[in-house]
Amino acid sequence: MKKAWLAIPAMALVMGFAPVASAQSETLKFDDFFKMADTNKDGMVTKQEFMNAAGMRYDAAMAEMKKMPADKSAKMMKGDMMMPDGVRKVFDFMSYKGS
Repeated sequence: MKKAWLAIPAMALVMGFAPVASAQSETLKFDDFFKMADTNKDGMVTKQEFMNAAGMRYDAAMAEMKKMPADKSAKMMKGDMMMPDGVRKVFDFMSYKGS
């Protein structure tokens, strides 16, 4: 009985850290995006540089979704087009998360 009671806090601890660890791998910091977009390193981002950086993130998300199991990727994409959940994934990734 004592061992079973100890399992509850241990499971809560593990479950509490799992979302944090996965969320950190998907977090894009503002400074990281700016450095990726500022290709000529002049400290400014043109529309074309921004569009190129956003396009690279779109391509990376599509590649990631294609690797998912069929049941999960069906919610995100159809062929080479994203469905609302796929666009939400890209948008969440590109949303400002702090510096």
